[in-house]
Amino acid sequence: MARALAVNEATISHYLNGRIRPSFETLVRIADHFNVTLDYLVFGERPRAQAEDDPAGVRAQIRRAVVEASDASGRHLDMVTRISRRLQAKIDETARALIEHGENQGPVGFVTDAEAIGMEACVRRMRIMTRLFQSDVNDGEPGAFMDVVIHNLKLGRPYQYLLYGEGDSWRPSVEKFRELVTQSGVPVELSRENLQFRWLSQELVSSVCILDLDLPLINRQEPILWERHQDNISPEGIWAYLSIERPDAQGGVTIEPVYLLSTLRQFSRDWAAAKPI
Repeated sequence: MARALAVNEATISHYLNGRIRPSFETLVRIADHFNVTLDYLVFGERPRAQAEDDPAGVRAQIRRAVVEASDASGRHLDMVTRISRRLQAKIDETARALIEHGENQGPVGFVTDAEAIGMEACVRRMRIMTRLFQSDVNDGEPGAFMDVVIHNLKLGRPYQYLLYGEGDSWRPSVEKFRELVTQSGVPVELSRENLQFRWLSQELVSSVCILDLDLPLINRQEPILWERHQDNISPEGIWAYLSIERPDAQGGVTIEPVYLLSTLRQFSRDWAAAKPI
């Protein structure tokens, strides 16, 4: 043993009596000498017999795992569906309550600025007749509606502004409007194509906003506004309101369907007679 390990007999005696312990290199040589593993030499464990391949058993385990995974996925999907249905039912219930209770909304036909902005976010086209820019540009700063105007322009939704008064008085405001649009990131080409201004030297009793609505979009995005105003929306999706642009009043009043056609005729007639800015 001493010759095989290249040590003296006294060292072997020390190993046997536990006075010293062999180094790792010596352990490797001992295991090699007796043709055993280090695990067996140190811990007394013989190598486990290698399990025989069991293709049928493996296939059975795979099938069982697939079934269990499918079952778990089905339970998860069922849970998500139940939660979605309950949430939708709660949303519908809350929406109906808001519509039915008068304290949750203004007078019949009255349109708040928040409602007008929500409706305008669902347009295909906007047509505006006005003597003031207060809602879009106010003293050279963006007005309350500027964000939704920018959003629509970026989506390629056209705006037609029919401005009443003298053209020279409108030019500074129009230039500021275009400057704000450009600064917001709307490409110049898109702005030129979809943002048009014309002026007409005539009187205008009240500002008018005409919205060509995307009906599927407003049903999906603003269901409460759709429920409230759908009776005043034409079959073609056109809705209009008189805009109140005064420091002491915000919002507007819906134009009833009986007057909508004459409003559209006035816009078309005045737009054709107006001059571009």
